[in-house]
Amino acid sequence: MNAEETKRKKALQFRYKKPIVRDLNLDSIKEELWEIHGECEDVRWYFDTDDDTLINAMDGDEEEAYEFKMMFADLSAECEQMQNDLNEEWVPDCFDRFFVAIGAGKDFGGLLGYDIYEHDYFGLSCADAWVEDESKKVLKRMTKDQLMEAARQCFRVYQSFIALSYRYDCLKAAMDILRDQNTGYLQMVRQIEEVYERADKESCGFRYQGCKEVRELDMILENLPPEAWL
Repeated sequence: MNAEETKRKKALQFRYKKPIVRDLNLDSIKEELWEIHGECEDVRWYFDTDDDTLINAMDGDEEEAYEFKMMFADLSAECEQMQNDLNEEWVPDCFDRFFVAIGAGKDFGGLLGYDIYEHDYFGLSCADAWVEDESKKVLKRMTKDQLMEAARQCFRVYQSFIALSYRYDCLKAAMDILRDQNTGYLQMVRQIEEVYERADKESCGFRYQGCKEVRELDMILENLPPEAWL
């Protein structure tokens, strides 16, 4: 075995000494907060440049449209504030290990270990219980007071992050529905325009009402939902 192979083997063993929960570690939390912040800013910009789309989607209710837009603005500001708090307030050094030790990997994407040779994170293939025990050993070196204080702070960060993520998921779901609804209306308008132009052309300005294209246009108009006439 040469020196490179030895270094690789030692790095492989070291992965299990510093595990993290894939979707619940400090770096992933910060990254997701910035992503949510960016998505909210994009939505706010979209509505600022095309306010009528949102108002129409809200059946003309300007107050409801404004409130919906402000929900994204508030969430964006709170994500930015939490990012600042994570950089300025005390976050325990054991944060990543804490959630490994309590088995959070089962609900947040499994466990990863950092390979110092590859300079990257890799999934851990060993039994979760063994990796959790390795993290527990580190926590057991803390005094009871230190452990309770760290646990309290870890759960505060977790609670704030999950609350922001849940709010974003709810707002995104509502936004997707509105976008789909608006897309459906636009498609319907384009279809009517296309059929209208064909009917106008084939019937010579609607002089021949029995024309196939005119009948097709009449059928579409008869089957429009009531809200399309608002």
